[in-house]
Amino acid sequence: MGCLEGILKAILIVTNVVVLLAGIVLLVVGGIFFTKTFDFYPNLEDYSTNVNAVLIPMLVLGGLLLLVGLIGCLGACTGKTGLLNFYFIVVMVVVILEVALIGLAVWKKDEVKNEALGFAKDLCEEYKANATTVMTDANKLAVNLVQRTAKCCGYETGPSYWNDATKIVTGDSLVPPGCCAGWDGEDISQVFLQCNTTYPDEQAQYQNGCVEEVGSIMETFGIVIIASVVAVIVFELVCLCAACYSKNNDMVA
Repeated sequence: MGCLEGILKAILIVTNVVVLLAGIVLLVVGGIFFTKTFDFYPNLEDYSTNVNAVLIPMLVLGGLLLLVGLIGCLGACTGKTGLLNFYFIVVMVVVILEVALIGLAVWKKDEVKNEALGFAKDLCEEYKANATTVMTDANKLAVNLVQRTAKCCGYETGPSYWNDATKIVTGDSLVPPGCCAGWDGEDISQVFLQCNTTYPDEQAQYQNGCVEEVGSIMETFGIVIIASVVAVIVFELVCLCAACYSKNNDMVA
């Protein structure tokens, strides 16, 4: 076996071992969370349908990765044409789907962004109107966690966004706890408060609205995702070439 054959075979084996292990991890983690999610995170029980909508595809993806990784490893080690043909077809289909995904992401980017921001606005408006009455704890927590994660306050305009709800238009605004750097991410017993009074050791109050901050995060995240998918596609094309070469030259261990 020449140097090139050895390198290509190593690429196939290493790549598919990683894919196989990734499949095992997804199956194990997905299985554990699918059966024990609400034991670990009771607050997610209100979102059981959404949680399962994530976990079930995760389990399916884990099973597919396990299967593809196993076939790829066996094909690379044995040089069996049937296994390598199946591997080639599966990876080619994945590459085509990923290219389509990139195109769809670019085409639907603004629509997805607007949908997400619209959902966020509805939650914030509900918080302003009903946080002290009928709004569920899960939705109140969601509003505050978004503000804490994005380091923002209010849907737009910053802390003043909440003035209608708190009836304060001058001086220190009352804001949801998620607007405060000192909030622990859990306590929502006070739906509106003054950051510098409640958290005197952490007086920072986020000043930018969430439209600006979340929009910036989504733009950055979208670029990172597309760049990552492109990198994966390039690597998969290398694997396809290696599989073709292996099949045509019967590189058996």
